[in-house]
Amino acid sequence: MKGKVLYIKNSSSKVNLNTYNVQAVGLGRAFCELGYDYDFVFFSNEEKVIQETDIAGCKLRIITKKGIRLLRSYICPSVLDKDYLEGYDLVISTEYGQIMTYLLSKKASNVVLYSGPYYNLFKIPFVSPFYDLLFTKSINSRCIRKYVKSELAKEYLEKKGYTELKKLGVGLDITRFDTPIEMQPSTKELVDVMSKSRCLLYVGSLSKRKNFPFLLQVYERVVEKNSDVKFVIIGKGDEKYVQRHLKKVSKQAQSGIIRMESIDNVQLQFIYPLAKAFLLPSKLEIFGMVLLEAMYLGAPVITSWNGGSSVLINEKNTGKIVNKFDVDQWAITVQKYLDDEGYVKEVTDNARTLIKKEYLWNVLAKKILAEMND
Repeated sequence: MKGKVLYIKNSSSKVNLNTYNVQAVGLGRAFCELGYDYDFVFFSNEEKVIQETDIAGCKLRIITKKGIRLLRSYICPSVLDKDYLEGYDLVISTEYGQIMTYLLSKKASNVVLYSGPYYNLFKIPFVSPFYDLLFTKSINSRCIRKYVKSELAKEYLEKKGYTELKKLGVGLDITRFDTPIEMQPSTKELVDVMSKSRCLLYVGSLSKRKNFPFLLQVYERVVEKNSDVKFVIIGKGDEKYVQRHLKKVSKQAQSGIIRMESIDNVQLQFIYPLAKAFLLPSKLEIFGMVLLEAMYLGAPVITSWNGGSSVLINEKNTGKIVNKFDVDQWAITVQKYLDDEGYVKEVTDNARTLIKKEYLWNVLAKKILAEMND
């Protein structure tokens, strides 16, 4: 007899199913491959099944449900129906700070919490302590398992009073990278440049939270000593903001920057392996799917202390964490990668092994099921 899993995205942020990085779908595919039907529910202004896929004899459905918006949260009466919830063997509720997690844990005895933020992402600041006072004890006692995405998330929730938290992390769907595909013309142009030059790489939005100005400053310092090194930047941002900060670095640095606003995610399998260093100096990063991608595809990583690095790199020889946003420290770390190919191979081999062993979605789904059956 098949089991059935319900995954509920509780936040009010929109879901764009056209992007590759819908974590609930990656986890759902893994559950289906393990013999479980899987429903991914998020809230909208209508109720319908918007996608249904057969995977290994099981169904993965993506469903929208009508919800009542309450500040930055939703309440969905139809999901809270007891008969509805009894149709599932396991209910995964996202984020400690969403009122639906509390309500679901009151309605069903098989609710698992899966939380990522290590800062106040959803609550109006003055509301957060009242929410914690009213609901933390109940959520903590009623959820049968409490998973977090990172060490930082674990520490954050422990300070609020949560106990028996388990670090689960986030998974990577490697099927899109391991399936042979044709290289697009724009990708080939970039590959040709990266094959002939030493290149640093950044993939992501060009924003303050991602520390875009600091990225440029690090490259400016690196290129002072290594005039041949180029910097490939893949991502979008407010163009006025981007141009303002580009103009602040030297002409030498400006001339070495290669920008590409977007690229199909599957095409990154040709790009990451050519990078001499992948830089991610985010000020805040709940996890960072690009860390998983870079580490799996062979780019040596330098990153800040954030959600993803706290579990993927900390106390492991899988990349480098530079705690301070100090240009000189970052430039020195880049230089280590540029100068020592043997060290780079050791780091990237370790990183790929870690991702394959511990951070694929099927690995995480198996871990959840094993603990459910204990």
